Amino acid sequence: MPKNHYWLTQFFDDSLSLDVDQKRRLYSYLAFSYFGIVMLLAFSYRNFVQQNYDVLVITFTSAMVVSANTLLYHLKHNLPLCSAIGSCFIIFFCLALVYHGGVENTALYWVFPFPIIIFAQLGYRLGFWFNGLLFLSLAALLALPQYLHAQYTPAESFRFLASLFVVNAISYINEHYRERSHSTMSDLNLSKEQQANTDALTHLPNRRFIDAVFLSASKVSGNDRFPMVIVMADVDHFKEVNDKYGHHVGDVVLEQLAKTMEQCIRNNDIVARVGGEEFLFLFSNSSYKVGLQIAEKIRQKINTLKFEHEQQAFNITMSFGVTIAYKHDEIKSQLKKADVKLYQAKDAGRDRIC
Repeated sequence: MPKNHYWLTQFFDDSLSLDVDQKRRLYSYLAFSYFGIVMLLAFSYRNFVQQNYDVLVITFTSAMVVSANTLLYHLKHNLPLCSAIGSCFIIFFCLALVYHGGVENTALYWVFPFPIIIFAQLGYRLGFWFNGLLFLSLAALLALPQYLHAQYTPAESFRFLASLFVVNAISYINEHYRERSHSTMSDLNLSKEQQANTDALTHLPNRRFIDAVFLSASKVSGNDRFPMVIVMADVDHFKEVNDKYGHHVGDVVLEQLAKTMEQCIRNNDIVARVGGEEFLFLFSNSSYKVGLQIAEKIRQKINTLKFEHEQQAFNITMSFGVTIAYKHDEIKSQLKKADVKLYQAKDAGRDRIC
């Protein structure tokens, strides 16, 4: 990507898509957490009434741990950390439950939802390792029945592990392709957004980019881009070029001018095609003097360009109007002022800066 096409990555990236996925994980995390707390407290009450004190300790302690982890998120807002802590606790909870056996030796049945939760919270990559650890830990635990409080037949243990493996495999496949499809859709949307804001001929930002993207971003960023030098530029006698040599030659001229202007500006500057032969320059964090110097550099560079059509050589000149905005609220008024100064440059004889 050319150095001055940085705007494609600065203003159009996949951060919005990532933000959407992060929100999905956040809402899932909070829903799982609150639902889990309610269910664990309900089971704790039931075990208390039925005097199943061993299971009561497991369920009530788990409810407190999940509550503490949820509180940690609300205090720190660190979702990856809390999701990892929650997944680690799920492993511990499942091992404790299977070791004890639960009520009427039904612990194995309660393990199956947790691989799905882990994948939903951690994604398929990290979820693979956490669920792998859970599966291997349970397999090792069930391989030593003499050390368990619960009693499981070999057939129960084998069928449980086989079923758990299938649940893990299906959950992994589902999460893997969900993430892939999400990434593909994000890339497609990003590409369409970039195309909608790019001039097809010159590959510069277009008017839509300035109005819908740049101005909004400048408002959000506060004073980070100010003072901002605003330059309106127009190709002198461009209609005559089209009439004399044809529109295809005019297109070649515009393409070459765009490349030349990009070479003259700084990495964080923007040049956009906002009309047929009209261009807008935005120099962030610049003084008026620096803006004039860059505009003069562009004007002189364009004067050195040589164009030829059917052995007829011709030159191109441009006129410039330069203003400066010190805050976002001044941009629109300074754009109008730059346009006025551009026409002053044309009235003064063209090929000059006002």
